[in-house]
Amino acid sequence: MCRFNEGLSSLTRLRRGVGYPSMNVRDYFNATQSIEGWFFPIDAHLFATIDVLQKRMNVRGNLFEIGVHHGKTAIFLAHLASPDERLGVCDVFDQQELNVDHSGAGSRDLFEKNMRMHAHAVSLQVFAKPSSLLTTEDTTTTCRFFHIDGGHRPQDAYTDLETADRALLPQGVVAIDDVFNPNWPGVSEGVYRFLWERPNVFAPILIGGNKVLFARPSMTQNYRIEGLPQDAPFYLGEKEWLGYPVPTVVRRAWVDLDPLGAARLHFIPRTWRDRVLRYFL
Repeated sequence: MCRFNEGLSSLTRLRRGVGYPSMNVRDYFNATQSIEGWFFPIDAHLFATIDVLQKRMNVRGNLFEIGVHHGKTAIFLAHLASPDERLGVCDVFDQQELNVDHSGAGSRDLFEKNMRMHAHAVSLQVFAKPSSLLTTEDTTTTCRFFHIDGGHRPQDAYTDLETADRALLPQGVVAIDDVFNPNWPGVSEGVYRFLWERPNVFAPILIGGNKVLFARPSMTQNYRIEGLPQDAPFYLGEKEWLGYPVPTVVRRAWVDLDPLGAARLHFIPRTWRDRVLRYFL
């Protein structure tokens, strides 16, 4: 088990200890604030914490992402990858006629530019095609982390989970976006259908800001997180879902109910003036 506030310090300590650079979550968001994308700080912390737990368990493997857009999340995943691990990504990019549900308009030029600027050292393989055409040769069958944020129709979510199942190691984790997003109900339909038809493949381990993370049912206890730092904009609850007790991050302030409080909690200070403004906003 891992306390959530160990995520960043442990990530930095582990990565420096083996001789390659770390990326602090706050530094990452400051560096990539101009890059368009949908990756919340709370979910970045969850990804980093899973990375720490996997390294503690000596889980080694590749990382893969479906749905790249301009590379905001891919940059973060690249900094989680060890030198001997590969990051694979899949997107239709500029072939927008294949983006049937219009869930984001990717750009390969912008993606490659952002990766060169922020994650140039990673071993990267790009697949510019629909994710339904991915093979195990593309994804490999040795992934430790798989991120799904591609098509948002039910059949897209279902097929992408099938792909993740084939790609993941027994200790692997898959994160899927927009499961509870009311703007994209097709994702939840596809996820529930997959879990109903294949109940022994994945079990929920974390419900984040906009990501739900799953592992193999036999691995759920290995990915238990006990708590969050007291000054985090979220606290950790636990809900019963799909027959499992699942740690769930709960917002301390909702932007539509308490906009100033939510802004203060989520504000990322970059200077001493910013830090003062955060606490007196």
